[in-house]
Amino acid sequence: MPATAALETIDENYKFLVMEVIQQLKDTRRVLVDRDGTKMTAVFSRDDYVDNLKSVIENKCYGVLGAQDLQKSLINRLRAVIIATSNLERIADFAVNIVGQLKYLQDPKTLAGFDPEPFFDLVDEALQRAIPAIVDVNMHEALDLCRSELRIDECYAQVFDRIMSSLRDGEAPEDLVTSLFIFRYFERMGDALLNVGEAAIFAGAGEKIKISQFQALADSLEDVDIDIMDVEYEGIWETRSGGRVGKVHARTDDPDTARWTIFKEGRADKVLEEKQRLERWEALVPGLPPRVFSYQERGQNASLLMEYLEGETLQQLILAGDHSRLTDGLALMMHTVDTIWDGTLERTPTRPKFVQQLEKRLAKVVKVHPEFERPATAIGDVRYPGLLEAARECRFLDAELVAPCRVLIHGDFNTDNIIINPEQRQVHYIDLHRSKTFDYAQDISVFIVSNFRMPVSDGIIRERLDAASLRFFEFGEAFAARHDDATFPARAAAGIARSMLTSTRFELSPNFARAMLLRGRFILSKLQQHHAAGHPWEAFELPTGLLRH
Repeated sequence: MPATAALETIDENYKFLVMEVIQQLKDTRRVLVDRDGTKMTAVFSRDDYVDNLKSVIENKCYGVLGAQDLQKSLINRLRAVIIATSNLERIADFAVNIVGQLKYLQDPKTLAGFDPEPFFDLVDEALQRAIPAIVDVNMHEALDLCRSELRIDECYAQVFDRIMSSLRDGEAPEDLVTSLFIFRYFERMGDALLNVGEAAIFAGAGEKIKISQFQALADSLEDVDIDIMDVEYEGIWETRSGGRVGKVHARTDDPDTARWTIFKEGRADKVLEEKQRLERWEALVPGLPPRVFSYQERGQNASLLMEYLEGETLQQLILAGDHSRLTDGLALMMHTVDTIWDGTLERTPTRPKFVQQLEKRLAKVVKVHPEFERPATAIGDVRYPGLLEAARECRFLDAELVAPCRVLIHGDFNTDNIIINPEQRQVHYIDLHRSKTFDYAQDISVFIVSNFRMPVSDGIIRERLDAASLRFFEFGEAFAARHDDATFPARAAAGIARSMLTSTRFELSPNFARAMLLRGRFILSKLQQHHAAGHPWEAFELPTGLLRH
């Protein structure tokens, strides 16, 4: 059977399922009102039919998904149906559970006193939206379906407070607890309805996105006169803090003419911080960061709608293998960095405190790699301290390594945060939320370690990564020489050690993580030996071999 024809039968089964769940809710309501034995039997018997419908729908969906060459939109629709079906079956189960609780209820007036009718109304109203939301992929219905969960939660919170108050007064505790269990099942129905709504949003947007994030996107698009129903959304990644980054554009018949924007949603303090930094960079170097089109705050979260910058990341240029484009791109990037650093340079002594930065992150490193937290060992007179102890022994570096000046740095200068458009001779920065006025040795060290960490074993590509690291380090040396910064090599070494060691928390390969650990510790030992010998930091030299993989 063709996929489209199969989808029609699946949709028909799904509609029957929704109608059965709606009827299940109606019968449950009737049972709670008059204890109708016939309706009680209907609730229990219908549960088997709902389970069978769920199995039929899932089997048909997986049968179609097993076919080849399906359009992504169809795959998303089928996945949404599977999620919605499972949650509708849960709602029917909760109705059975509510009826099952009645045998523990001695006085029906206790439950009636808390009035379950609004819960039935809210769930029924939401279920009416379950067909257009999933079958028609109607985003407005999906949003309303998701919002029903909040309304049910609000009702539950009110009933919960009243029941707790009655329990404190000592009134019929058995019936009160049973009533609380019954209302708890209504609250869980709300959770299931939210899952159905978010499944519908997934079918329409093509990405799993929470209702709060989807609402934030809709609000952001309103500021630029775009309806959420008329957009294509493509998720890029989720941040470690739970935020989301995605690309969005208005629907068009010609994909080549689509104009993308970047949508970012997350904790309000982090998003506002990024907005402020983007505006600072835009004022300093117009066109360098993405432009901000919209900023929205919703409770503890906020969202940004930003310009999508054309070009390739420096990482892509390195991996692509075009030597000429990479050479031009690196030169363009370093010219931009030089201009920014020269234009923002302040003759203010600055301690980067790389060891302090390291120590703050060591707990997370050890959590991922507990084997790193080994006690000190010794062979003869040679003592090898554990990682935490080794960091403590290097605290003197924070006091002694001082940059004679500071500049505006990116703060997270990975190669995938640098966008280059060689044809238009443009460089852009993204992810500027960590930017600040600081020691430029930090950007250089992060750049070098980001290349080292690339999971690439191809010898030619590794040579390009190493060459890019060496060029940027030499650029840093030249900048330092122009500005009488004689301790730059020592600070860069400390920064590389810091980044090398802390980056192991993102590396799950034991062998590679250990290689990074040993590299970082070796650099720290070089700094310790230099200090122990009484040499001035101006005389420290970082062997360039340590910049290579």
